[in-house]
Amino acid sequence: MTKLSLLLAAMLSALSLAAAPARAQSDLGAAFSALSARVLAARPELATLQTTAISHRRRRAIHRQAELPESCANLPVVYIQNGDIFKNDERLGRNASSYKANCDGLVVWQDSYGDLYQGSREIASRVQSYDVSWFGSVVVWKDSRGDLFRNGVELGRMQTYTFVKYTGDVVWKDGWGDLYRNQEKFGRAESYKVAMRTADVAWQDSWGDLHRNHEKLGRAQSWEISERTGVVGWLDSYRNLYKNDAKVASGVDRFTMREDGRIIWVDSSGRSHSA
Repeated sequence: MTKLSLLLAAMLSALSLAAAPARAQSDLGAAFSALSARVLAARPELATLQTTAISHRRRRAIHRQAELPESCANLPVVYIQNGDIFKNDERLGRNASSYKANCDGLVVWQDSYGDLYQGSREIASRVQSYDVSWFGSVVVWKDSRGDLFRNGVELGRMQTYTFVKYTGDVVWKDGWGDLYRNQEKFGRAESYKVAMRTADVAWQDSWGDLHRNHEKLGRAQSWEISERTGVVGWLDSYRNLYKNDAKVASGVDRFTMREDGRIIWVDSSGRSHSA
């Protein structure tokens, strides 16, 4: 056999080996499809379950504004078309890149240059992020330098902030660790949590003392604040449980805070209680 024949034989053998996995994969896929068809023919209810599961996954992938208030009758219809932004079919401006609307019909939007508008009026430039209150006309934004603004009033250079959309208040911490609500200073905070319906603030200083707004509650081991009422539940190092400044139980193993302000706890014997 010549060298050319040997080379051709080797090439044909290599091509045959390379094609084998693809054929095997194709045969396996065909076998699986046939088996699936036989199973669904015998158990048609499985097709319904499969469709329901797929639909559930698709629903989960769809963004829904679940955070909308219970009553939001005047939320406008806003859309961007070819760069132009419209509110209830009325054109507000051009080169729009994003927008936020509230339940009183306010529309705030940003153009592709970073300028911020309220309706058709420009209110800020070089904006990095922004938000609007659910009601009224409070607009909060952070500019490209990290300065925080609320309705055009400069609050300061921020480290972190939380905007309470229900009340229009902004809780923020500056670079020194001082904690504020709008322009109201609380103190130097190690950590804080905000009630997102009332704008009450629970915060802990570097000594471990817990505060609710301006009121000092005590030295806390763990603590929570309710979303809807601003009630603070906390546990001290002696396992005493408090609701704001009132002691409600002792010998507490653990507790949870409901968003309506009710505390549920388990004592050292494993029994559950609430207050």
